[in-house]
Amino acid sequence: MSLLRDILDPPGKYRHEPGDPRLRIRMDITNKCNLLCKMCHYPSTVGEPKFDMAPETVQKIVDQIFPYAESAGIACQYEATMSRHFEEALDIIGKGPLDQVGIVSNATLWSERRIALMLDNPNINYIAVSIDGGTKETYERIRVNGNWDKLVRNLENFARMKAERGLARENTAIVFNTVLMRSTAEELVDLVELGIRIGILRIEAIRFLDINPGLDESIRDWEAVMPTLVRAKRLAHDHGIQLFLPVEDPRLDIERDTEPESTCNTSAVGRFSSYCEAPWSAVQIYPNGDIHPCGPYGKAFGNIREQDFADIWNSAPYLELRRSLSRMKLHEPCRRCDLHGFDNIERKARINDKIKAAV
Repeated sequence: MSLLRDILDPPGKYRHEPGDPRLRIRMDITNKCNLLCKMCHYPSTVGEPKFDMAPETVQKIVDQIFPYAESAGIACQYEATMSRHFEEALDIIGKGPLDQVGIVSNATLWSERRIALMLDNPNINYIAVSIDGGTKETYERIRVNGNWDKLVRNLENFARMKAERGLARENTAIVFNTVLMRSTAEELVDLVELGIRIGILRIEAIRFLDINPGLDESIRDWEAVMPTLVRAKRLAHDHGIQLFLPVEDPRLDIERDTEPESTCNTSAVGRFSSYCEAPWSAVQIYPNGDIHPCGPYGKAFGNIREQDFADIWNSAPYLELRRSLSRMKLHEPCRRCDLHGFDNIERKARINDKIKAAV
């Protein structure tokens, strides 16, 4: 059966030149974090060996993958500032060809030196700060080992140093990432108010995923929290802040939505697959150099330390995954995939149950 399939639909048919569409890169430069957030996978991995991406690996990524990219996000699952090579990595990235680079951080380990390095890096255009809850009590309960006062002080220092450089809101923009949970949704207005003080560009509020057994924070009745969401959206709009929400409702001040807000839960059907275009448009890189088509797939297709990117990109695992997605013969990890609602890095058209029938 496999031989016949290869004859009728040869894997070589799915070779692809990277960069069409431009790649969206996610990469972790360490597998360490200083927090033990209750809704995160990290607490279950604290006993595993820890390591940082070597500067020469960062350089190879910048040389071989960044030229094909639209954007790169530094840190997906861990805290980038915990890497002992953080500053050197920033320097390498700052000299690279890609000027749409973001850093994801919990902002608790920022020194003024690190803030200056981020602000003065010509290729970093946003910092996504992960915050849950809008009060000290809620934040420190969920983000175990976190310190609300230190977080706020670091954000205020960032805003001050940014103002001293005369940078506009859109330059090295601060974005808040937050998970909407039953115990945090009512504090979304508080988070918007903090964002106003800091001068942020956007808040990306994602739905809760059941990652850790025993933690049930899913919002099943969105109507119950709708008054808070409406207040938060209106307040955000009043102050020029974009607020991405994982629900759509005409009461959410949609008349004033920017284009990114109005389309945050949608994704056009791709040219290559109506389900997911990760193996054509996205790359996830682990701190050991492993190359994944995405995070949820859970399998490395090569290692950038040991291979050239061009060889990995059109290797047998990539060809087979492209074939499966193109023909809608989904691999099991793809069938199970359940990303955060508005997360379009894989250019899914099925977001928010839009293509259930195809699975």
